[in-house]
Amino acid sequence: MTNPENKQADVTLIVTARDRFSLAVRSLENLVAVTRHPYKLIYIDAGSPNSVAKDLKQICENNGFQYVRFDHFLSPCQSRNRGHHMSDTKYVAYIENDVMASEGWLAALIKCGEETGAEVVQPLICQGMPLHTEIHQAGGNFTEDMDAFFKGPVLSRRLADKHLNHQGKRVDEVQLERTETQVCEVHCILVRRDTFNRFGDFDENMPCSKDHIDFSITIWANGGRIMLEPSSVVTFCHPDRHHPVEPMDRPIFILRWSPNWQRKSLNHFRKKWGLEADPYFEKYQKLTKWRYHDGVVRPIIRKLPMIGHSYKVQAIASKVMLPMISALGTHLGNRQASQTANWNSRKVQTPH
Repeated sequence: MTNPENKQADVTLIVTARDRFSLAVRSLENLVAVTRHPYKLIYIDAGSPNSVAKDLKQICENNGFQYVRFDHFLSPCQSRNRGHHMSDTKYVAYIENDVMASEGWLAALIKCGEETGAEVVQPLICQGMPLHTEIHQAGGNFTEDMDAFFKGPVLSRRLADKHLNHQGKRVDEVQLERTETQVCEVHCILVRRDTFNRFGDFDENMPCSKDHIDFSITIWANGGRIMLEPSSVVTFCHPDRHHPVEPMDRPIFILRWSPNWQRKSLNHFRKKWGLEADPYFEKYQKLTKWRYHDGVVRPIIRKLPMIGHSYKVQAIASKVMLPMISALGTHLGNRQASQTANWNSRKVQTPH
């Protein structure tokens, strides 16, 4: 199937990695198969294994897409910024490489953007299998009182972080309508490209945690709006027994969720929005290793015959393995920072 890109395309799809590569080819093939609205596509491939990169590049060449390769990992915010800097359409639609879209997803987002004038439009985001049946996120709030959050005393400012509305419910169990939402998830969003000229880029000082909330607060703080458009449906294939973290994914997964990256994101976010007095962050700082346990340790231990499903064995394994994985995450973070700095300092043209 050929890319429906043409001179009338008003949107550029920008595909980036979240924390894995094992679903990247399948996700891109899905986009080609279900996307009818005229579009351009820029694929930001930051450090995928050579076998994956080869297939991604071939799909892009076959469909007239722009394939941009970086040999080192980038944080999600870095990838998103590089994508929209290369775009020239009215809208950009970000979609991560572990997301599967449904028929009509893009046209519905564009229609909402045109009819509401909102700076950002988010689809209904599902999770799990079968695709497009169980809700992951349908909007949410970053504060109970937006006026107080922006205009009230700084010391009383609190983060609500209730951004997973209806999570776990079946799509056919709830009645959803187009509505404003305080928080968007960056698994998939449509953004008016001139929004970045007005409000600034994604904040690259936040390499992982809370980047979606930071982006959402930025939109509202500058007088913008975010809309939920539930007639557009995509599924985020989060790591689980259906879509586990594969061996090829472990380096980027360990980097993305390294305690150092999470602490950097949280500390920057807290200071940026005057949330130093919010107890939320002290609590969250204690949870920086749970993804390592669920995404790396437990899948490895479960492969052990007879004892792999024992809670006690998994607990012991976590105590032994988590410090080593955390040390690897720190090493990968330092290397990624050096590689990015070296690439920036060379000031060469964007690699293709």
